Amino acid sequence: MSKFDFLNFSEQQDAEAFMQKQKEHAFLKRESLDSVPETEIVHAVTSWIEGKFDEDWRNMCEVINSLPTPCLNIYCADYVTKEVLNGGFAQAFFNTSRDYIGAAAEGFRAVGFPEIADIIEKALKINFDSGKSSSGHGIEDFLALSENSEYSALDEEFSEAFDENAFGTLAKQYILKYKKYFGEE
Repeated sequence: MSKFDFLNFSEQQDAEAFMQKQKEHAFLKRESLDSVPETEIVHAVTSWIEGKFDEDWRNMCEVINSLPTPCLNIYCADYVTKEVLNGGFAQAFFNTSRDYIGAAAEGFRAVGFPEIADIIEKALKINFDSGKSSSGHGIEDFLALSENSEYSALDEEFSEAFDENAFGTLAKQYILKYKKYFGEE
């Protein structure tokens, strides 16, 4: 995540403070998970995961594929949420693979947010049924994906159903339940 992503996904007003917090969370300790506020827990664990990426993120797929299921669930749910809230399902399918989007649905179901999982699964069905590539390579691909009015309806449904505070509460419970997989010892 870049320091400009804080504009869309953080209540903080200062990009530098946001990035500093992300750097601190890159070294998240398992013993401190209990004290991380619900409003910060998802950012904390995703920053910890992203802290394992090379500086240029070339090893992102390798790191993501090596994650234990609880970490994968939280990371993909957060990642896909940011894509959908920023540019809708068309952007999510253009920028990421169906695998990540499917893992996000599983993640939401695992943490106890089935309404969001159902919406994501509807988008996956539309994408599969369309026969189009799961991710794009050029502006034409993005335009083809974004022309789908079914995505627009699901974008709105997602935006109305997603509650960041509820997700934070559910995620914290889930993370603490599977604490042994999150953070450094």
